[in-house]
Amino acid sequence: ALDDSIDSLASDGDFAALDSLLADDFIYAHSTGTVQDKTEWVDSLKPLVGKRRRVVSGARAELHGDVAIVAGDVDIVWVDRDTKYNRYVRVYRQQQDSSWKAISQRTVPAPDRFV
Repeated sequence: ALDDSIDSLASDGDFAALDSLLADDFIYAHSTGTVQDKTEWVDSLKPLVGKRRRVVSGARAELHGDVAIVAGDVDIVWVDRDTKYNRYVRVYRQQQDSSWKAISQRTVPAPDRFV
């Protein structure tokens, strides 16, 4: 649920809620090679609201104490252009208050999934 929420909130433009799920030191390494910190990524999403959706499927989670790793597919479904098929790994760290926050995400192209 937490993992799906990040992509739903990013797609829907609920940036305050998205911000609350990302650690202050969150880093996103995109499939394009661009690397952004939390503020840069959230700011880059703002002009994309209504133009695309981030659709997660096949997510699998591993729990390692206070670290969780989630991997799966994330498709960027554009309204006016071709869908981008990616795979992702997102890492979470449990906070002192027992909540979980994303600390890292990396996406890579998934050419075997191209239609």
